[in-house]
Parts: sequence; C-alpha cells; structure tokens
Amino acid sequence: MPKKRKPEATPAQESALSMAALKAMIEKTFDGRLSDEPQTPEERSRELSFQAVEAATLEEHIGLLAQALKLDPENVDALSLLLELEVLGREVRIQALRGIVLTAEKRLGAEAFKNFPPHFWGVMETRPYMRARAKLAAALVEAGRLEAGIAEYSAMLELNEGDNQGLRYLLLPLHLQLGRLEAARKLMKRFPGECEWNAVFAWGLVLERHLSGDGAGAEKALQTARKQNPHMEAYLQGRRKVPRHLPEMYSPGTKEEAQSYAGALLPAWEAHPAAKQWLLENMRK
Repeated sequence: MPKKRKPEATPAQESALSMAALKAMIEKTFDGRLSDEPQTPEERSRELSFQAVEAATLEEHIGLLAQALKLDPENVDALSLLLELEVLGREVRIQALRGIVLTAEKRLGAEAFKNFPPHFWGVMETRPYMRARAKLAAALVEAGRLEAGIAEYSAMLELNEGDNQGLRYLLLPLHLQLGRLEAARKLMKRFPGECEWNAVFAWGLVLERHLSGDGAGAEKALQTARKQNPHMEAYLQGRRKVPRHLPEMYSPGTKEEAQSYAGALLPAWEAHPAAKQWLLENMRK
C-alpha cells in the first residue's frame, strides 16, 4: 500500500510569515521606527502636539500641549500652538515667534540648511521650523510689515522650491499690493499653469495686467479668472464680506476657495483704487 504523501505547501504557505514575525523583521530593519509607541520623549511629545490639534475641547487641547512641553520643552509645534492662545500685542507676538523660529533653527543645525534645500519640506524634521516660520511671516504681514513678510515667504520658497505649504498664494498678493510687478511676474512664471486652477493666481494676473497697462491682456485674464472662480469677484468688488471663519477645505473654483483667499487678495486690489474701479465698471451683467 503506497504511503500517503505529505501535502505540498502552496507558494503562499511557503512564503508566509506571521504578522508578529513580519512586524519584528521590519522594526529591526528600520531600527524600531515603526513601533506602536514613539521611542523617545521628543517623539512622544511630537505625537501629543499632533493630538492636540484634533482635540475636541480647549481644555483637552491645552492639556495635551502641556504634556508635550513637559516631555520636550523645545517642542516647536507645541510652543507655536500655545502662543496662539495668548493675548499679545503684535510686536510681542512677532518677537515670541522669532524666538520659536530660532529654537527650531538651532535644533535642526547648520548642516540641515546646507543639505536639505531646495526640498526642505521633504525632510520630516524640518516641518515644525517651516510651520513656525510661516506663522512669523503671517504675523509680520498682519502688523503691516509687508516687506519683512515678503522676505520671510521668499526665503522659505528658496528652502523648499515645491512650496508644499502654499506660500506662493500669500506672496503673490503682497507683491501686487506693493506694486512689485516684476516680482509678481517672476513668481507666476515660476509656477506656470496656476492661473487655470487657482483663484489667487487667476485674479492676481488680472490685477498685474491692469497695472502693467495691458488693457487687452487684463480683459482676457478677467475672462479666464471668471471661469476659474466666479465667486471671487464679489469679494474684490466689495459686494461680499470676507468671512471671519474660513473653511477647512476647498476645491478649485468653489465658493470655499474664494472665501479662503479673498482676505489675501483684497488688500492688493484695494491698494490700487483705479484697478478696483475698472473691475466694478466691468461687472458681469
């Protein structure tokens, strides 16, 4: 009587690893970076600051940030988030943000600024610095220090040419507000195609063409901008107020996109009354 043969293993069975064994192997390869819990106080602190952003209540938000700073007193994200809760004068806030940016810069070290540009954002460790510096730039603009704000945004674009943070949408209106047409043109040339799907660039081009004395170009740009986002025009003409609370998300061409960027674009148009009057005279019937 022939012996029973042991069933042959299928290819899947031959190569299968248990999930526990697979996880152990991967963690060994990546030096523990994929484990469930952060490995250092700094990593745990970073996780807590991320959780704070999603906190359901202000009390929970502050509590998580306090825990984060207890583990890592120089947690840049936690410091920036707590600063937002402080009632401070504009200049004091700017000074505080400069201190946070300097702290982040020291933590990164000089080598980071030599090796990581022009793809700074691609390195995770740089992101708290970039977020804090963006807040500093915004605070400078809010305080009316437009030149200083432009310098910060421009320097950040040199560090990270891909502009993952969307700083170009804040920088272009500033150039236009100050009448820096050549700088505005260079920025638009640097990011070609934006006018087709972004309201800031579409409506910014209208203003740039008008200020450049190109009437036909301004008319053509106006038609393109109306197609890209028809909701922006009412804000720029003063027929609709910029909302106090901005939407968390938007899609190109939507009213949410117009709400998100009207506050940045409007000062540029208001700085040039003749351009705003021209827009009113060309109101769509």
